[in-house]
Amino acid sequence: MSTRNRLQTPDTTSPSITGDVRDLLGMNTRAASLVAGLFLVSLIAQLVVSVGNGSALLPGITVLVLVALSAVGLLTIPDDPLPVRFVVAVLACVPIGVYVSFSGTPLPPTGPEQTWQFGAITAVATYMCVRGRAGSAWLLQCLVVCATVLWTQLYGDGATQGLALSAATFGPLFMATLFAVTIRPAAASIYQLRKRAVERNAAQVASLAAVAEHDKQMRALNHRVRPMLERITDPTPLTDSERAECLALEAQLRDALRAPILAGHECTAQAAARARGRGVTVVMVDGHGLDDTAAADREYVLGRLACALDTVTGGSIIIRVLPPGRDLVATAVIDPDAGGTESASHATRLEFALP
Repeated sequence: MSTRNRLQTPDTTSPSITGDVRDLLGMNTRAASLVAGLFLVSLIAQLVVSVGNGSALLPGITVLVLVALSAVGLLTIPDDPLPVRFVVAVLACVPIGVYVSFSGTPLPPTGPEQTWQFGAITAVATYMCVRGRAGSAWLLQCLVVCATVLWTQLYGDGATQGLALSAATFGPLFMATLFAVTIRPAAASIYQLRKRAVERNAAQVASLAAVAEHDKQMRALNHRVRPMLERITDPTPLTDSERAECLALEAQLRDALRAPILAGHECTAQAAARARGRGVTVVMVDGHGLDDTAAADREYVLGRLACALDTVTGGSIIIRVLPPGRDLVATAVIDPDAGGTESASHATRLEFALP
């Protein structure tokens, strides 16, 4: 009989099954990273042109770094919605950086590339909407507008000029908000349906595996037991060797039921058969403490148990695989005088631990 069948079902909590909107939109793919990189390259080109038209370089680089860090967070942070600490950092740093960069830009702007910050921050805000922080995205955009208004109030023709420059940024953000309101519930439904499909498939696979294992066990049992059963039905009395074979077969079947991991290990099963052939009473019990151990560790312990069986020449040996979570994984109690009046005093207990 083979060892106990332990069916492994897929982990339905993995990101590939219970993923967030990043998975649905491909935001965690190499293509998304490439697009983000190209976007940053375009911002660098606009910064270079704006510096050539009189804008300050260092504040612009600061905004560029903030946008790059925001993009990395939007693409790589697995939490959905985005964690509060990330949102707070963006709200605290980006508007200040935008204001500082604008303060080094001449008014009125001589070209659209001098206000490249609007496009960069709008992109960050739109993806914050998609990542479940729509309110924070609108707050970020409003803070950037306030920074623009302050800039034009102090260095230009008043607050109206700042509103005129930044008003267009709310259009893309409004569309991103509508998109997020539509796609996020859809993403949750899609992944819930996918999880249920995986669970159904896992149950079906487990069922088929159980049937296959049952058929395998029945074939093995039929191959081993049927000849002896047919012999028993014969009116001719059993010979001594046939009786011994019946006893050995009964012991093997009992081991397969009570200690599948021991009976399924070739060396241990053969050592138990040899011990019984010497007249030793062998009892094996499996508490499943070896089921989840590494194959090499399990082989080491089972090999030592087989050696213990080979050392017994008479009496009895009781081998027990202990339950999981203990320091020891198996014990063997050898009693060379089993059934005698001083049996307990002569018994030896062997203990086995993982290497």
